[in-house]
Amino acid sequence: MSNQKQNDKQSKSADIEWAQQMVSAFKKAERGKAGYTRSVWFSIQQMQNLTTRIANEPDADGIRIYFGKYTKAVIDNVNSNLPLGEPKIPSTYVDRNTVIFVSTKTTNGRPRQDYVENALLSEPQNRGALCPPDTGCDCTSDIIDPNDPDTNCP
Repeated sequence: MSNQKQNDKQSKSADIEWAQQMVSAFKKAERGKAGYTRSVWFSIQQMQNLTTRIANEPDADGIRIYFGKYTKAVIDNVNSNLPLGEPKIPSTYVDRNTVIFVSTKTTNGRPRQDYVENALLSEPQNRGALCPPDTGCDCTSDIIDPNDPDTNCP
């Protein structure tokens, strides 16, 4: 094996190891709390739509990811305003953690300012599949520390 390939393999292994440590630390901090959510899954199409919309924003410079929590009031409000045929947020998401994407741009010389007013991406985006409670979670991911198995895996 060439030195470059060996270095790349070692670097990837180190990246996986720190990711495992971070996921494990989050799990330990959240274990036993109502609403524990290990991950949020988004389809490629959702991510492509998001990045395309933001890339077309004048002066866009990135995406900020906020952490949030679903409440019954939020779910009821969102579900009552969804277009016909749009999937509803399940009631099992109450008290679950989620992530919210907001476009950013340079404003008055200050980079990375949230940009939602008059933006093509006019509202924060999320609507990913939460794990747990959703099925289809990757319970064997290399990111999950094998010494700290996830007992909440559906």
